[in-house]
Amino acid sequence: MTNIEAVRAWLRTYPPLADGRIGVDFLPEDAQTYSVDSVPGPETVTRYLDGSAIRQFDFVLASREFYGDQIAQNTDNLDWYEAFSGWVRAQNRRPKHLPQLAEGRTARAVEVTTSGYPFQVSDDGRARYQIQLKLTYYERGNRS
Repeated sequence: MTNIEAVRAWLRTYPPLADGRIGVDFLPEDAQTYSVDSVPGPETVTRYLDGSAIRQFDFVLASREFYGDQIAQNTDNLDWYEAFSGWVRAQNRRPKHLPQLAEGRTARAVEVTTSGYPFQVSDDGRARYQIQLKLTYYERGNRS
């Protein structure tokens, strides 16, 4: 299983994301759709002599939301991301509730690195919101 597949499966354990479609590197134009997108970043945090390493996988959870001059709508959008951020913090206190990675890899933490924010606003009353996260994991070395 790839990291993005593991993260996508893990995101489905967040109740508001359990039933809907979560795309990968693609966010439809429809409001209230979601995507998990890979983003560039350093992969290796620490490398050990035995070939094992602490690695990270940077990603974004993005959504398309209704957006405009209605304060309540925009506040609801940000509230959703604030609640999601709290859920991520809670999962870190329960290690068995982190992404289940490929053999030889063990998730250590998922960290929210930016709060949710409107990333791209369109003229049609919708906006792309996103929150950036970082998965840190241990990868076993291949040396005996």
